[in-house]
Amino acid sequence: MKKILLASAGVMVMSAGTVYAACIPTPSCSSLGYESSSSCEGGIKCPFGNAWNCTVINKVNEITNKVTELEKVIEEGGTSGNKGDTSNCKIGSIFYSDWTCSSGSLSPGKTPIGVVVYINGEGHGQIMALGSIGYYKWGPDDVDIPTLTNFDSAESASYDLNSCANTQKIMAAGDKSTYPAAWAAHEYKTEGTEAGDWCLPAAGVFTSYYNNQQLVNIGMTNAGGEQLGTDSYHWSSSELNNYYVWRSNFGYSYGLLSGGSGSYTKIDSYEVRPVLEF
Repeated sequence: MKKILLASAGVMVMSAGTVYAACIPTPSCSSLGYESSSSCEGGIKCPFGNAWNCTVINKVNEITNKVTELEKVIEEGGTSGNKGDTSNCKIGSIFYSDWTCSSGSLSPGKTPIGVVVYINGEGHGQIMALGSIGYYKWGPDDVDIPTLTNFDSAESASYDLNSCANTQKIMAAGDKSTYPAAWAAHEYKTEGTEAGDWCLPAAGVFTSYYNNQQLVNIGMTNAGGEQLGTDSYHWSSSELNNYYVWRSNFGYSYGLLSGGSGSYTKIDSYEVRPVLEF
């Protein structure tokens, strides 16, 4: 019968009264995953030398930090990407930089960036910036952007709510020197938003404001914003034809006005009031 005796750093074999010793090299620390030359809190020291495995504790710390960040965002009313809970947003609500809403007076410690002017009934809508960002030309005269729908009446234009889709089509047709109004809206940003979040309003957004003036104006006043009225002309992103674009004016049906008889064409300068889709 053979007897085998195992040692920690070698093997001794006893057979027929003869002892044979076979040496097995001690494993290196690096081969076992102990790659750090300095100790680390929570790490594991190599039993064969002065090396440590810090990978596990680093992974734990990484996960812990991510959980902490997420808890902080949730506590502040948001989720990843600075998008908060908009489920209570309604027309006239003040919209804040943390992407939450409130009705009535301002919420302490929050920064208002707009007022909700349209809700689609599915928890999404559009807010309007608190003020105009300046006067801009819409685009070149006698150019019809083929990808944009032409609305031949204020009533038909009042159903266009595709603010950001329209803006992207206008921008694709030319640079900021060619279509300055759309590009200006696109480049607008506030606390909690960045360039690309805002758009040139579709005509129907102005109509929604027009139909809900009392609610929206209360929100604008409480947020410190500027109300729209019969003396304000703001570009929309909704075309009438190659010369004219629908713009806001609350002295007319649907809150919309177009040019006519050779006046108020795309090369004229009117105000831009960006909107944000949520």
